Amino acid sequence: MPRPKRTRPMDPAAEVPCQRQIAAALLIFAVAALPLLPALDARIGVFIAAVIALRALVIRFPRLQPGMPVLVLLTAAGGLNVVDAYRGIAGQAPGTALLLSMVALKLLEARGKRDLRVMLLVLGFVLVVQFLFDDSMWRALLMVAVLIASFALLRDLNLPAPPPGTLPRATTGLRSAGVMAAQALPLALVLFVFFPRLDAPLWDLGLDNAYAITGLKDWLEPGSVKDLVVSGEEVMRVRFDTEPGIPVEEMYWRGPVLWHTSGNRFLPASAGAFPEAMAAVEPLSEPLVYTVLLEPSDQHWITALDAPLEAPRRARLTADLQVLADQAIAERRLFRLRSAMDYRVANISLDEELAALELPDTVTPRMQALVQDWTRDEPAPEEVVRRALAFYNEQPFRYSLLAPDMGPRPMDAFLFEERVGFCEHYAASFTLLMRMAGIPTRIVLGYLGGERNPYSNDLLIRQSDAHAWTEVWLEGKGWTRVDPTAAVAPERVDQDRRLSNMGAGAPVRFRLDDTSTVGRAIYNLHLAAQAFNVAWRRWVVGFSSMQQQDIVRGLGLERLREFGLVVLMAVGSIGIMLAWGLWLARPRAPSDPVVAAYQTFQRRLRQRDATLARRAGEGPLDHLVRLRRRSPELAAAAKDIVDAYVRLRYADTPVTDAATARLRRLVQGFRPRPGRMDRVRQ
Repeated sequence: MPRPKRTRPMDPAAEVPCQRQIAAALLIFAVAALPLLPALDARIGVFIAAVIALRALVIRFPRLQPGMPVLVLLTAAGGLNVVDAYRGIAGQAPGTALLLSMVALKLLEARGKRDLRVMLLVLGFVLVVQFLFDDSMWRALLMVAVLIASFALLRDLNLPAPPPGTLPRATTGLRSAGVMAAQALPLALVLFVFFPRLDAPLWDLGLDNAYAITGLKDWLEPGSVKDLVVSGEEVMRVRFDTEPGIPVEEMYWRGPVLWHTSGNRFLPASAGAFPEAMAAVEPLSEPLVYTVLLEPSDQHWITALDAPLEAPRRARLTADLQVLADQAIAERRLFRLRSAMDYRVANISLDEELAALELPDTVTPRMQALVQDWTRDEPAPEEVVRRALAFYNEQPFRYSLLAPDMGPRPMDAFLFEERVGFCEHYAASFTLLMRMAGIPTRIVLGYLGGERNPYSNDLLIRQSDAHAWTEVWLEGKGWTRVDPTAAVAPERVDQDRRLSNMGAGAPVRFRLDDTSTVGRAIYNLHLAAQAFNVAWRRWVVGFSSMQQQDIVRGLGLERLREFGLVVLMAVGSIGIMLAWGLWLARPRAPSDPVVAAYQTFQRRLRQRDATLARRAGEGPLDHLVRLRRRSPELAAAAKDIVDAYVRLRYADTPVTDAATARLRRLVQGFRPRPGRMDRVRQ
């Protein structure tokens, strides 16, 4: 009966990670978690930072390693911390917070290499979660760097421990991980281009996002627009098919239209409130065609350049020129729009006229007296509008975000006492004054201007471009835009929010135009970075099923449709893997100089006679014995080479550069030729 094989017990020390490996894992996790912390509750960041700090202390002072009871308490504390912050664990933010907390605790209790391997594998989920919060190119590049560093550490964990007193070079592991990532890149590109696109992301589980998306509201009262001006969040990016031919500062991006008033708040009309109204826009100039990349807002309106002529697919154009999507915009969407910069809307229904003359109960006698003074001589409506704008210009009105609380009748206090406010104060007060004069007036909310990027040739509109203006109905002209904010004298615009770039009669702008050399350089770098990010979102994040079908049609496989994508994906993947297999199977020179010298020796024997070379499975000494029998004159010269090779490869002695150089010299001098033998010089 054969004796059972005895397995060699694994050395426990070999599975214990060194301090360098634990520190590397800690650094990798910290870099991966840091971008997520600003999007999570502050309590989550404090807990994770505390766990990381404790793990760092344990590296320096191993006696501080917490035991099982402490780890159990910390795990319970981490879970309760998430529940306390979010009142549950379901949802994007709570789930991410719980994942980060548990990975940090796993790193804290790691004692063996297996624990670090598990932590690095779970870290892959942390990398994927990143793109639920930010899909920019910069986040993607950072995550690629973290992924390569994780591969390098996994490689290091699976290699034997280096000899005592030596440290492995970190660049070696990173280079190997980078090579593996580069080898996988062609296959990843094929899968990205040809894998059939889904209508919704795989992670869209229907859970509500606990974070409110800031943006325009469908109502207006003092303070509602001011809150957006301090926000740098992106609203949309616009690219025109042709040069618009107008300054950016004169571009009004139309959003909600407000008709009704209740106290100090202006509200939109309900659906179907104006059954006889029609969206009849007469363009007076060549329309502009442009593409809008709209950020998610959880609202239905599509902010279009004033005035839109038609609605895109899955949207409608209302009678008051709002472009409304069929569904709330919950993800980044691309729209093609057409607008006229010069236009006329010459129709108004009776219901619209009544709504545009509606007055709240907050109108005061002083406001009525002011309007009566303007209309005493029964001027034309255009003259009343001119007198009102002159009132804002000539009286000491100031434009500032720091408007004080104006009490229960803010429009009266704004017009006669405080005389300081933001665009919402000017639009709301002007609307009330015009309605009191018998001129139908409505308020339009939207955005003004934008930031042009010369590198990507697009226009960026942010929440800080939020604006409110009015439209008055004038006989023979129709609805006419009037921006009372532009009537404020430029010298009375507060400089606390960088409002210095305002010309006479121009609307207020919120742009920092630094004239210094350093400022311009930083600003240009910022624009270039934005351009790269726009290209990333357009061609990578925004890569759609329509673009996939365009590729299929370009290859003449349009009849195959989705099946054509599968065929292309399979053929491309097989071709890439076959090419890599052939490349990796090619004969390559060994990296070990000792093995390379011995292979050169064998190649020179083969050149003389193929039967003299070493056979498969034949050891170096056995080969030398056979060589003595076949060719004694070659064996005498080959003995020194074989002896030197065996000592360097199999003897328990350190490999020195001098011994390796001697082997190379011996091989270089070994040049057998058919019929003669050169003397070997040592």
